[in-house]
Amino acid sequence: MGTDSFVLAGILPQIAHGLHISTGAAGQTITAFALTYGITAPFLAALTSRLPRKPLLAVALALFVLANLASAAAPNLPLLLTARVVAGLGAALYTPNASAAAAALAGPAARGRALSVILGGLTVGTVFGVPVGTAIGQHLSWEAGLVFVAAVGALALLGVLVVLPGLPIPPAIPLARRFAVLANRRVVAMVAFMLLAGGGSIMVYTYTATVLGQIAHIHGTGLAAALLAWGVGGIVGSFGSGWLTDRLGAARTLTVAIALLVVTLAALTVCTSMVLVIVVMVLNGAAGWALATPNNHRLTALAPTLPSVVISFNSSGVYLGQALGAALGGILVDHGITARALCLTGVAIALAAAAVHALIPRPATES
Repeated sequence: MGTDSFVLAGILPQIAHGLHISTGAAGQTITAFALTYGITAPFLAALTSRLPRKPLLAVALALFVLANLASAAAPNLPLLLTARVVAGLGAALYTPNASAAAAALAGPAARGRALSVILGGLTVGTVFGVPVGTAIGQHLSWEAGLVFVAAVGALALLGVLVVLPGLPIPPAIPLARRFAVLANRRVVAMVAFMLLAGGGSIMVYTYTATVLGQIAHIHGTGLAAALLAWGVGGIVGSFGSGWLTDRLGAARTLTVAIALLVVTLAALTVCTSMVLVIVVMVLNGAAGWALATPNNHRLTALAPTLPSVVISFNSSGVYLGQALGAALGGILVDHGITARALCLTGVAIALAAAAVHALIPRPATES
């Protein structure tokens, strides 16, 4: 899932060239995946609530694998977008259920670490899969890069079938009760926070090839190295945020993460050497990937009897932010925005997320 979510960012120029479309239009393939996830995750969680977890996760991964093979075979943009929608459905079915299962298995005391392990799995896929997929896409073809993603997904499917124990079926939750959690303004604010933070971060990340190409003149192997650095930072951020959340509290962890995200997005505008790019990409990846775990922790504390529901809404916020960010970035790139201006637009969106975070009341246990 982590590889598929981000690998297209490294091969957008190849997709654009292969399908004879603009880079901004190619970027809408990321929008299609993320938008589908963001819209469907809560509804899929409701529709599948009475299904056994292990078979459900296996079906989701199988759908994901087939969609990536279809993406690789797509001869034009409409069919590629359709395949990315199907891949988004597989991801929307898998990730919230995997997170909720992990939280249930771990118990309240280790919930932060359990959630960070799931997110860490996405990050590990990113740190290893995205650079490899990017290199394959650049040196062979973008289609080969997506076949690689499908192969990784097939291995993950095998792991679920062999390793994951059987899990109890959770009690049925009516759709009306699921959406009733949105009556809590703190829940809405937390989801909005993730939408804005994810939008600002991924808008810039989607066009990493353009940003680093214009500002630092980095392409090819250097681009793959920068994406690897981002993924390494993501591993630190996702696992480290769980540890910090269990010790310092979710609110403090989020404050540090969103501040670091703002600073690193701004720093990209002055990174003109490979060394600086690597350092900033590590920190940017750490900041972006450190957001979801503490926010999930806050949400599950607000609705402890509906963990899969609030996690699905949080995931929807993340992916809707990614979809809107990628869409906005594509429009701006096609209209000739400079790489530095694109980064500063990301800074502005991240600052809006920081403002939302600052306005969310903290419970006494987090103050």
